[in-house]
Parts: sequence; C-alpha cells; structure tokens
Amino acid sequence: MSRKIFVTTALPYSNGPFHIGHIMEYIQADIWVRFQRMQGNQVHFMCADDAHGAPIMLKAQSEGVTPQQLIARLFAGRPKYLQGFHLSFDHWYTTDSPENTQLSQDIYARLKAAGLVYQKPVEQFYDPVKGMFLADRYIKGECPNCHSKDQYGDACEVCSTVYAPTDLINPYSALTGAPPVLKASEHFFFRLSDPRCVAFLKEWLDAAGRLQPQVANKAREWLAGSGELRLSDWDISRDAPYFGIPIPDAPGKYFYVWLDAPIGYLASLKNYFALGKARANGEPRGFEDFLAAADTEQIHFIGKDIIYFHTLFWPAMLKFAGHPYKVPNNV
Repeated sequence: MSRKIFVTTALPYSNGPFHIGHIMEYIQADIWVRFQRMQGNQVHFMCADDAHGAPIMLKAQSEGVTPQQLIARLFAGRPKYLQGFHLSFDHWYTTDSPENTQLSQDIYARLKAAGLVYQKPVEQFYDPVKGMFLADRYIKGECPNCHSKDQYGDACEVCSTVYAPTDLINPYSALTGAPPVLKASEHFFFRLSDPRCVAFLKEWLDAAGRLQPQVANKAREWLAGSGELRLSDWDISRDAPYFGIPIPDAPGKYFYVWLDAPIGYLASLKNYFALGKARANGEPRGFEDFLAAADTEQIHFIGKDIIYFHTLFWPAMLKFAGHPYKVPNNV
C-alpha cells in the first residue's frame, strides 16, 4: 500500500524576495518528494508565505503601503522562482488567510480549555512617539560591558555580551530615536513547562528516527535545562499596533507570529483540499479526515535555526489541541 505523506518546508518571511537559503532547502525537500512519488507514494507538498509580524507592518509603513499590499506584491513574485527552479510544490499559500485565522484561534481555544494558556503582566520598553512596544531589535544603546555605542537590545556585536534591553545605557528607539519608557502589559503564555507537556515531549523526542540524532540531543538539552536554562513558558501574544491574527476576547492583543506561522502549514493544506487539488491528487477524504488519519504522515523540512519551535512548541501545541490535529511524524 502506498504511503500518504503531507510534506512542508519552512515558510519564507514576507518582507523580501526569496534568497539562496530558501531555494536550497526547497530543492533538498523537492528531491525527497520526487523520490517518494517515483516509489508510487501519494505526496501533498505544501508551503506558504509567513505573512505576519511587526517587521512586515513597519516595512509596509516605510513604503507607504498597507501590509496586505506588501505581502500581495511579494506573493505575486513567488511563482517565477518556484517554476524557474522546477520545484514541485502542490500548493503555495499565505498565513494571512481565513483558514489560518480559523485554525489558529481554534488551536488557541483548545489549549486554553486544557489549562495550558495563562496571563501575566510583562514590563517592556515602549516607544512613546511610535506608540508601540519595542522588540529587542528595535532598541539600541550603549553596551553595559564594553561601552560600545549603538548596540542592539539583546547582545553586543562588539564584545558579544548578552543582556536584557533594560541593561543598556542611554537606550533609544531604533524607530524614532526617542528614549523608551518601561510600560507593563498583560501577555498570554503557553504553559510549555506543564508536566503534561514535558512528559509528552520526552516520549515524542525518544521515538526512533523521528529526528536526526544531533537535533534530538539538542532538544533534550532544552527540555532538561535547569536554573536560567530551564524550559520556559512561551509568550504567545503581542500588543497593538501589530499585523497578525487577533486573540479572541482580548481586544488589542494578537498572536505572536511564531504561533500562527507553523499553523500555516495546516492552513495551506486546508485551502489545497478546499480547492479540490487533493482529490485531483488521488486523495478522496476531506481535510480533517486526512489530517487525523493514522496512515497520514506529517513531515517537516526545516533549517537548524528553527529547531526550538518545531521540536518543542509545535508538537506540544498539536498534541494538546487534540483531534483532528496530529503531531509530526518527522522533522
């Protein structure tokens, strides 16, 4: 009997065109996909543009367009390169879609019902001129260690010291130059440290062949960390202004892009089914039946820089969201 395989590659961010790293990963995955098809296996090869987050919002503002116009322009340019490199994706979509909104809000509601989402106040730097909270990359100042000027809010590029934004001397907003002020806001967290998540992840990571040995070992290090290296709960919310998916019943709050981005794999698959492409590719079942089926394999091709998200947060989210969601077979 032929295998039924749902395959994805990492999503390119929608603030610029493809670069060589994207194409290299897609070619590697495409080779594997083509081999599976040659073996007579049924493959559904998906990807999508990662189309949310502050960088997209700010880039659109700098160009005098809306975020939707920016991502639409980039989306329109994708086929030229996908076809030019003869990549055999069955479907390419976007995370800024009705499907991704519905699935993200559904998974969130299920995790919340399972007691795995909570709220707590977080104090951050806020740009009073721009009217927004600042991520580390948007804060600069003097390094507290070597006193180099114009260093980012998380690490010094001169002496490599890692620090908190509040450790910077004379910090300023990289967006407006204004001195930021500390301001508290209520944030939503996914309880990754919950004993249920930890027990599940230990079992999931130990499955033979699920991950490359080096990747599994690194994920186990994160899982078993203690003290400052202990497994942390995950901040899954951002405050307006933000370009993303609204959190239900929380006005002015949006899902952090890394919550909805991997759900974009499923949103792309759902749209692919809705368009009839899955049936044309030999799959008679509907989206939910296919996704939940025991004979469906879910395989993600990724780069090593996003291992943390794909080997800890993503499988835990899917596990505790429940049917029809299913944890990845391989990453």
